[in-house]
Amino acid sequence: MTYTIVARDPKTNALGIASATGNLAVGGFVPHLKPGIGVIATQGFSTNYWYGINGLTLLESGKRADSVRDELTNADDGRQWRQLLVLDGNGETAAWTGDKNRPETTHLVERDLVLGGNMLAHANVPNVMRDRFHTLTQTSQRFELCLLDALVAGFEAGGDVRGTTSAMIKVVYPNALPLDLRVDDHPYPMTELQRLYDMTRDPEYRMFFDRLPTPDKPHQY
Repeated sequence: MTYTIVARDPKTNALGIASATGNLAVGGFVPHLKPGIGVIATQGFSTNYWYGINGLTLLESGKRADSVRDELTNADDGRQWRQLLVLDGNGETAAWTGDKNRPETTHLVERDLVLGGNMLAHANVPNVMRDRFHTLTQTSQRFELCLLDALVAGFEAGGDVRGTTSAMIKVVYPNALPLDLRVDDHPYPMTELQRLYDMTRDPEYRMFFDRLPTPDKPHQY
């Protein structure tokens, strides 16, 4: 159904998520991010959108990732139908996969990195994504490209058993504007998402983007 990677860049404290699914508009429901606070990815057979809203509130109050996971799922009678990935601003992670989600289901938890998927073509899809991400982070690759390429690796490993029709990537930074790209419905969503990312690196677009106000340069134009 959905496969997702969530990560923190310890060098810059950027927080990011990349996700894809065989349904409409994965970017409208799964990702919830706030700079310096954390990331909530909520997915599963019956996605609980409010995990994202309430989870960020809990993270902002100072709760750790595992506490946020426990508080959200313990309060939810439908938790066995959910999948939840949590990353806090310090890089601690936690995950939940309810046993009513359709197989294959799995999640992986590491410092600064958490991945999960359900209704996967193969249970090793998140492992492939993790391995690609780690390989790329050992190079000079941009953080957002590490996420994007890891998502593509998951797609190439089988992804959603139904096929993939929507994909997204979002990265937030402490003192910069976010990267926020969505492909809500497309026969080739990975190709389209990569095309959109390439457009963000176009020199003319960069001239526009780089003059926009940021938290540390609120008056620039």
